[in-house]
Amino acid sequence: MESASRIWPVVAIGTMCSAFPIFLTGALGVQLRDDIGLTATHVGLAMGSSFGVAAFLSAPMGRVAERLGPRRGFRVGLTTSVVAMLAVAVLARNVWQFCLFLGFAGAGNALNQPSANLMLTTHVDGERLGFALAAKQSGMPTAALLGGIAVPAIALTVGWQWAYVAGVVMAVGAMLGFPPDCASRSDRNTSANAAGGRRSARPDLGMALLVLYAMVGLLGSTSAGMMVGFITSGAEASGLGPGAAGLVLSLGSLVGVASRLIQGWQVDRWGVLPIQRLVWLYGLGGLGMLVLAIDVPITYVLAPIPAFAFGWAWPGLFNLSVVRNNPSAPAAATGVSQVGVFIGAALGPALGGLIIDNGSYRLLWLFGASTLLLGSMLATVLRRHIRRNRERNLSHRGQLGFRG
Repeated sequence: MESASRIWPVVAIGTMCSAFPIFLTGALGVQLRDDIGLTATHVGLAMGSSFGVAAFLSAPMGRVAERLGPRRGFRVGLTTSVVAMLAVAVLARNVWQFCLFLGFAGAGNALNQPSANLMLTTHVDGERLGFALAAKQSGMPTAALLGGIAVPAIALTVGWQWAYVAGVVMAVGAMLGFPPDCASRSDRNTSANAAGGRRSARPDLGMALLVLYAMVGLLGSTSAGMMVGFITSGAEASGLGPGAAGLVLSLGSLVGVASRLIQGWQVDRWGVLPIQRLVWLYGLGGLGMLVLAIDVPITYVLAPIPAFAFGWAWPGLFNLSVVRNNPSAPAAATGVSQVGVFIGAALGPALGGLIIDNGSYRLLWLFGASTLLLGSMLATVLRRHIRRNRERNLSHRGQLGFRG
């Protein structure tokens, strides 16, 4: 695994590129409204179509990644993202075209996620895998940050279409950045299996436990989608100025990225069980969102720090727990667990808008906190089932097959 130090940064950038068109479209809402007449509802529909397609295709794309191998799967997924961003830049001029092309980007994202997980598990040593997966999962908040930066830097200077072209350049750079020696034994084995017509490996855990993982991911990503989608407007509605309100999301995103990396490093260094750490992150993040529910300006200055540091720091640990417990087929397993994450990413903003329109921001943050606290309890149940599953394997095989 000599190329591990070069692999994980490329995978992190590539994962960010696959999420970039979705978050960029949200950031460009004003420009898209002024130039081609897309309303906020249209933008939300286009973004939701991407997450919806990704959720629908995630499980089968996990099996595709197992068959293609990590390198080819990741390159096919990134190529799909490149085509989608070019199509938006050149062709998309109404809501249905945006939905179509961003849905295509969602298909690329559905393949990129399990391919990236497989790439890291086959190229990074186990004692560094937590940090590598955390870096990879930092791609989404980084995509949100870059989407915001692209508005003044590109959209307001040379046009919104060129912001998508910038995404294409980053994605192509990620594909070209793979070290020449990064083809792993897993790539060769999956190629041989495909040529021989053999089926790809199945996850080690049963479907019931993978669905339970997906439910935990759904609750966490629903809450995260609400925070990312509405914390700026909530801060402004509470009395903060537009500039300060925008900084709330930027600060939260930076805190979320830093916390993900720290959590991954700590799990590697201290040997913490990732699912147990996830229980605490959900719980503490839920408490942070409860503070937001006070809904006064000072809470939007203080509460986003724990809300993002804990409530949006779990994805790397989540995937680490899944791949550790499914060493035979990490891509197929994370393809199933990622279904819940994608559904929650689409559901959070949609539910959040309904709650705000028919209730208040205070009700929104109470609901978001309840999803994280419920997720913490469900993760505790999941940990108990994993332990029982491990004990059964110890008694049947006399060896440790599963880790939390």
